[in-house]
Amino acid sequence: MGQSAGSWQLSFDLAPADRVGEYQDLFGTGVTVARTLGPLVLTWLLVEWGTPGWLLLGAAMVAASYAMGPAARRAAAQRCAEEDGAPAPAEGARAAATAPATAPATG
Repeated sequence: MGQSAGSWQLSFDLAPADRVGEYQDLFGTGVTVARTLGPLVLTWLLVEWGTPGWLLLGAAMVAASYAMGPAARRAAAQRCAEEDGAPAPAEGARAAATAPATAPATG
């Protein structure tokens, strides 16, 4: 249930309003590729590699699960910044770091 709800949230909410269909097509293609190649890759990994294959699979799942939250938050922040017309958070930080320092005006 959680995976299904999360995938719907990411696939619809992060897509630009005028390009939802394109994003859904690409998202659906990813699911099809995973269902097609997944069993082949997992069988090869787990049968040929044995215990190291299981450890690699577990490490990949843990890494993907921990990376999903920050990646989704960053994508949502960039989308909100683009909709507001402001630079994305990374661009704003980079611009602030490279901007020349100015002395405060005294009056």
